[in-house]
Amino acid sequence: MNPTDIDQLHEMLFRLGLSTLLGAVLGIDRDLHRKPAGLRVLAMVALGACGVIMASITFAHSTGDGLLRAVQGVLTGIGFLGAGVIMHAQGKDEVHGLTTAATIWISAIVGVICGAGQFLLAITVFAIAWFLLIGGRWIEWRIIRWTIAHKSTLDSGGAKPATEVTEANRVETVPAVASESKGSND
Repeated sequence: MNPTDIDQLHEMLFRLGLSTLLGAVLGIDRDLHRKPAGLRVLAMVALGACGVIMASITFAHSTGDGLLRAVQGVLTGIGFLGAGVIMHAQGKDEVHGLTTAATIWISAIVGVICGAGQFLLAITVFAIAWFLLIGGRWIEWRIIRWTIAHKSTLDSGGAKPATEVTEANRVETVPAVASESKGSND
């Protein structure tokens, strides 16, 4: 092996390894929330997307639009995988699996970006997605809690000042919402 081959091998391993690692970390959140697509699924999605893009880059030099077609193919295929985890509860206006489906899609995007060699962009997309998975649940809970605490003000069109909502009302309603909101859009 000459030094160029070793450099190419290192670059290939880094692209594949980084996309797999970032996909796996996104999957950890799904595993912790007992969702169907976890660490292994999202790691494989990112790895596969990265591999497709790396191969497409090689083929794009000879075929022209092969890279764009590969990206389109990855995103279309991932759409079907994501659709498989979305479920509608019978007789209820509830849909489950949206966050997991979006995480599968983001994992594929991270793989595509790693495959294209845009590592800083891949890490940035990953970091934002990770923040949304971890911090998003807390933000949603806070919004729901605030909405319930101010429900009488919101329902009356703002006629009642927020100070009329007592602390007792907040304490009674918040735990019920917290338990209902768990996993409602995951």
